Amino acid sequence: MKLTKTLIALFAVAVLAGCAATSSSPIPQKEGKTALTQINMWSYKGELETTHYAVDTLIPVNSEVQILDTSGSTITFRVVDTGMEVTLVNKQKYTGMGIDGIYDRYFGDSKVNLSKFSDLEREAIENGRVVPGMSKDAVLVARGYPPAHRTPSLESDSWRYWQSRFNTIVVNFEDGKVVNIRN
Repeated sequence: MKLTKTLIALFAVAVLAGCAATSSSPIPQKEGKTALTQINMWSYKGELETTHYAVDTLIPVNSEVQILDTSGSTITFRVVDTGMEVTLVNKQKYTGMGIDGIYDRYFGDSKVNLSKFSDLEREAIENGRVVPGMSKDAVLVARGYPPAHRTPSLESDSWRYWQSRFNTIVVNFEDGKVVNIRN
């Protein structure tokens, strides 16, 4: 009987630990802090979804932001230069990760080193575009991460992005470089 209770207790601890690791719980240690964007993002009427619609207002990579709130599946931040407040909404069924993983993809403590990219890539990144010849790393900075439910692996040679709610593009790679973009 004692062994059974011990096993049940260990199982409960393991389940709770697993829930904590995958939950979309707040990241309070980030609230009030300043961070830098690690990818280009687009805000539509103050909201930004992790499906990366490329519409409305571009928030460029390396923008300084203040993290205002992290709760549930959202991160609210203010772009320091413009004062614009944005709520990033994690659609976990599309990203496959919790809010803490999303935070690490979108925000960091240091600037992204854009000098490692070619002139062509830097220009495309500045304009939030994907063009033939770009590396996968440059595409991630320019457009962000493709939704995981349609691009389960970044090792794939085909990434699907949403342009808007109803329109997608497919970025095709050969040898790690963009060869074409299809609608």
